[in-house]
Amino acid sequence: MARPEFSPEELEPTGKFYPISPTTAKNMPQIQPEPILKLPISPDENLKLMAAGKRPYWFPRSGFGSGDVASFFPRISSDNIANRNVSDGGPAMDFSSFGDAVKSDWFDLVWDRTGSTGSSVRPGNPRIKDITHWEDYVSMPDLSVLDWDEMAEMNKDFLDHNKHKRLNIYCGTWERLMCLMDVSEACIALFDEELQPHTHRFLDAYTNFLIEYISRVKQACDINGVMVTEDWAHMRGPFMSAETASEMLVPYIKRITDFLHANDMLYEMHMCGNTTKLIPCMVEANIDIWSAIQPTLYDKPAPELAKQYKDERMIFGLTAPLVPDTASDAEVSAAAEALVEEFYDCNVMFSFFVMSFDPDAPRMHPDYSNAVYEASRKAFQNED
Repeated sequence: MARPEFSPEELEPTGKFYPISPTTAKNMPQIQPEPILKLPISPDENLKLMAAGKRPYWFPRSGFGSGDVASFFPRISSDNIANRNVSDGGPAMDFSSFGDAVKSDWFDLVWDRTGSTGSSVRPGNPRIKDITHWEDYVSMPDLSVLDWDEMAEMNKDFLDHNKHKRLNIYCGTWERLMCLMDVSEACIALFDEELQPHTHRFLDAYTNFLIEYISRVKQACDINGVMVTEDWAHMRGPFMSAETASEMLVPYIKRITDFLHANDMLYEMHMCGNTTKLIPCMVEANIDIWSAIQPTLYDKPAPELAKQYKDERMIFGLTAPLVPDTASDAEVSAAAEALVEEFYDCNVMFSFFVMSFDPDAPRMHPDYSNAVYEASRKAFQNED
């Protein structure tokens, strides 16, 4: 069936707004209400077209609460509360009263505030002191004791929209191992052949836990995807080789992606650090989206990586080039058309959010996102 031609009416508000969380997460500016537009298909459907290897109606737009993606940090996860990041349908939480360290019920870990934008597990006192007997130190959280009916009721209105509703999970497989063992010992647990069987046992059990958690959230709430934090690298390079990642981590991530795909959900991987050498492992794990948010750290600029891997199904989540709010209408349109032309054959989604706590930092032009929508709609409207 032929796609409808772009109409300016698509960008006209319907008079309704997407639900937003009352909570300010991580001291970020409060998300503002966003109008619902007259789009030809839903943002979730559009993103899933690209994830399936098909041409979308427009370049998907990522973001924390704006664009085509809505982040969901439910308070039923004590990790979210300990990280001072709750975005759900419940009442606002006053993080200012939490202090600098908060203990999560999950694995009894203490999360310390690290600057204005995040938290990390306190190092120096690992919960797992010997991976060969990890069951003596930790157990998987019991999800059956949580009130899933209350969660469903709390988020019924909050998730009543057609964006891509993305459940955010702080600790993926490697991230959890680091948090429980400290980084150096977690690396040894991956590398040491005598320890590897015990590491596999832990990763297998934790993967089962993650799948159960996602499954319970899915049963209680209408979600379309999951973003998992997996910091495989530091600023100079990966913590492990591609061979080690493929052997020790990829099989478990692929189990999660297989579960998600069987339930019409997408897997997005959030990774900090220089992960360029591990992109083939992400492809092998069959993830749908890589949030490539630190372009200065990669061996190649993130946009060049997106072009290099354009024949793979994996979507690269890129930060759009800055078009400042001082730009003219003509400059905004020209920048949008140039962006679409440059990435026409690539699997990319763009964030138009400038994360800066400096009030004097340049801000993105408010019309740039819609300009890219219009330019890409016109470019893709004759596609099947």
